[in-house]
Amino acid sequence: MNKKLNRLTDVYISDEVMLMFHNLALLTEKEEVAALMIGDKKVSANGISVSVTALSIPPRGEIKKDRVEIMSEDLVNAMEDAKEFSRIKGENLNVIGWYHSHPHITVWPSNVDLQTQLNLQNMDSCFVGIICSSYNTDTTAMVREMKAICFQAKQVEGLVHRIDVPFHVVPTACTSQMSLGIIVKHIGTLYDELENKFNRANETESCPVAQLHNESAYAVLGLHMLETVAKPMLQMFETQRESSYKRVQQLQAKLELLSAGGSDDLSCEGFEIPSDNLENQVILSKEKLAIRTNPPKETKKEKKSSMVSSPV
Repeated sequence: MNKKLNRLTDVYISDEVMLMFHNLALLTEKEEVAALMIGDKKVSANGISVSVTALSIPPRGEIKKDRVEIMSEDLVNAMEDAKEFSRIKGENLNVIGWYHSHPHITVWPSNVDLQTQLNLQNMDSCFVGIICSSYNTDTTAMVREMKAICFQAKQVEGLVHRIDVPFHVVPTACTSQMSLGIIVKHIGTLYDELENKFNRANETESCPVAQLHNESAYAVLGLHMLETVAKPMLQMFETQRESSYKRVQQLQAKLELLSAGGSDDLSCEGFEIPSDNLENQVILSKEKLAIRTNPPKETKKEKKSSMVSSPV
């Protein structure tokens, strides 16, 4: 019975965290990136489920295409981030897992990944790992695919084996400022890494052709970061804006019904107002509740230059 209660059964990931997983994996095509997952655990009769609601993204100490490391100081910093997120969300959040990307290779964890996962489970038996594969080409369909896997590790007779854990993506109403701030901060960290790498390459380089090559590579990588993160985020915000506008229209229609008092169906999504005590419970009027019902006017698009200036 105790083994059943301690068993990790499911992992629930908010869609905004899943979006961050994909964005992080697409940011760098040649090196792996890593993050620590923050959330909480829920115990039931069937076992333990984990809910992931935020990320702590450490700077990369070692930048390689086939390896990424989670240092002890990264765990300490993630615990501090968990305390801050707990204060913001009003929940008791902790570090509950780690994430890293596999660019140009399959999603399956390597032996090093499994050993790292096993070591982390020694701190918490419900600690979970997630890998996101990016830029990998399906040789059968000859298309690039992006996959994710959620796993734990178990040692049997000296060998470490992968244990797949079911994970579910949970929709959220809108992207929180906290999650957006995490991504923006990480983009700044990666851009600083790129800028430092560019400056080091040009410190002792006197050949004009080599300097021009470095500048071109620097511009291409910087634009790649903007295209893989900024553009999808803009599309997501446009979709949320349209959804919010439709929601405002629905609420305005219900408000008009409440003000007129001519409808028995006074339920609104998420709450209900009894019609037998309408005078005491409905105190809102059109003058007291100003809701913008008209969509924002389209502004004339300014013609922008196709040239992008480099800050270096």
